[in-house]
Amino acid sequence: MAAVELYNDSNFRGKLVETNSDTPNVGNDVNDRVTSIVINQGTWRFFTDSQYRGVSADLGPGRYPNIGLGTIPNDSITSFRRIG
Repeated sequence: MAAVELYNDSNFRGKLVETNSDTPNVGNDVNDRVTSIVINQGTWRFFTDSQYRGVSADLGPGRYPNIGLGTIPNDSITSFRRIG
């Protein structure tokens, strides 16, 4: 099971990527397209810019059906790393 699952649409539809590792730049296929997230393990910090810069938000284990309701606007995640 991947530690992090990123989805293109709300309510965990349109899976983009699954990973267990820090990601300094999610790449063109994922960049600024994330709308919902599942955190299966650890606490992760998500950033609006590449190389872990910009506005950030920390998320622990859980299901986040629409990240646009939090600190980071919908469709703006560009990098993330595990912090716990």
